[in-house]
Order: sequence, then C-alpha cells, then structure tokens
Amino acid sequence: MGGFAFYGSDMGGIPTVEESLADLSTNPRFVVEVPNFETLTYIIKHFPQIITDTDEETILDRAESSSLGKAVLIVQVVWFCTNCTSRLIQRLPLSLLEVSTAAHAFCTLLTYFVWWSKPLNVATPTIMRGEKAREVYALLKCEHEEYEEALEMARKRARGYPSRLTGREKIILAANALQHLLPNPQEPPRHRYRFLGHRPNMVPGALGRESGSNMFYEFIARAVCPVLYGVIHFLAWNEQFPTPLERVLWRVSSVVVTCSGIPLSVASEDLIGFSSAIFVGMTVFTLLLIPTAYVVSSGFLLVESLRQLFFLDPAAYQLPSWTNYWPHLS
Repeated sequence: MGGFAFYGSDMGGIPTVEESLADLSTNPRFVVEVPNFETLTYIIKHFPQIITDTDEETILDRAESSSLGKAVLIVQVVWFCTNCTSRLIQRLPLSLLEVSTAAHAFCTLLTYFVWWSKPLNVATPTIMRGEKAREVYALLKCEHEEYEEALEMARKRARGYPSRLTGREKIILAANALQHLLPNPQEPPRHRYRFLGHRPNMVPGALGRESGSNMFYEFIARAVCPVLYGVIHFLAWNEQFPTPLERVLWRVSSVVVTCSGIPLSVASEDLIGFSSAIFVGMTVFTLLLIPTAYVVSSGFLLVESLRQLFFLDPAAYQLPSWTNYWPHLS
C-alpha cells in the first residue's frame, strides 16, 4: 500500500510547505520516499504528531473487493472443500485435479481470512504533510555530521541564543525538530537504507526486513506455508494413476513441496556470515536447489492433475448423495 511517506527531492533539497501540500501530479521534481520499518518506528515514538490521521472509512474506501464478493467466493470454496471431504468419507475416489484445486482453495480461505479488511492495489501512499513533517524529513536526511551540527544549533537556542541562527535550510529544519526532544534526543536510525522508495510517483509495496519477533514470524510463515499447501496433495497418495512411475513421482513431488519451506527458511537467514567454507557452500547450494526442486515438483503436480483426467475411474464421476440437497452456486 505504500504506507506513510514523505515528499522527497531528486535534487537533495527539502520541499516547501506549499509543495508538500500539493498533489503528487503537480510536483514533477519531487519523489515519494517511504521510511523503512526502523525509521517509521522512530517517527511514531518521537514525532507522532506528524502521522496523518486516517480513519477507518478512508481505509475501507480504498478497498476494491467488497465483503459480499469475498463472502460469495468463500461459500463456493467451502462448498468445494466440503464436497471433497464427503467423497473421502463415502470412499469415492478423488481426481488429482480435485486434490490440486482443494490445495489452492484451502490457501484461498486462509488468505481471505487474513486479508478480509485489507485494501487492494493502493497506488498512492498517505503523505505526511506540513511544516512539522518537513522538519522531521530534514532530520532523517541528515548524515551524522549534519545531525551533530543541527543538535548544537538546537542546544544553542535552548540556552537563549538568538532564535534565528543562520545555516543551511536542512540544518535549520532539523534543529527545529530536535528542539522538541532536548535535552537528550535520540539520533535517527543510521541504516544504509532509511527510505525504501526513491522513485518519481512510485511506491514499493512492502516493508523491508524487520528484526526481533517480526523476523521470527517471517521465518515461521516461510516454513509453514508450503506445508499447508503441500500436505493436501497427500490425499491422492493411493489414488489411481496412469502408471506406477507417475504415482511415485506424485508422492515425491508432494513431499518436496511440503518440506521445502523449512530448509529454505533456515538457509535464507543470515547464516552465510559463518567463516566455514563448507557451511557457506552448503547454504548456497540449498538456496539454489530448493527453489528449483519446488518449481519442478509443483509443475509436475499440475501437469499430472490434467493428465490423469484421461484415466479416471468410473466412480470418480459419482456425486456424494448429500450434494443433491445442498444449495450451491456453479
């Protein structure tokens, strides 16, 4: 969605108040800069007043998918999953295409549950505007030496020096921001990338890598998501296949897809910093092998699902008895 962002400048300058209040399309010289997670946390902690108020109606107004449309789709997906479950209970065979569809349907249900209130395809971020936002933006753009200069200026003002000290505009604006944090202000994050986006009227769609508990949740998500998708393919473990070799390949592909997330999550962490050449080599090999194996295996599952349609057991065309009395859309 782009989140909260500042007006920036390709020329290194700070936009005026009028320019920061103008519409994006009327400022061709300026770009949108999106703070990374650490920088946004710093802003919320020390300068919450510059965060633009955004009510729930404004957020929901950006949604391109209504709750009714989502609810209808969920009813259809639940009906399909229930139908597959009833076939298993009544010992009717499932086609491989039904198994693959069930895996995608299950992931769809989880996605809709998590993203029920999430706006879709928001192209424009929420701009932090006004004089205070300009001061904070200038502070965030300061290098360490500039920060020390701005801090000294803010302390001089606090000690009663003339209120209008001369200096570069960036330093003056940064000093104005620091005055509210005296006597011991915290320096902004000194990461290499304090801002994610620096492109004209373009906003990246995701935050950068985070730390702490969020990194743990990211690790768990990468490891668990392939399991949730792949384990459903085990329903066809003993189903009818055109040849015994294809049954073996289906089983192997199901295992690869299901288990791929765990080694890939471990290898994708910052483990390459270890000095052991053997360890580094194994990590690089894993990062290359697992994605390739996943793509090949998931591709086989899809192709085999279509191929098996020409070799279906006659019982695969029988409907579970309860479906004749269950209202559904088709």
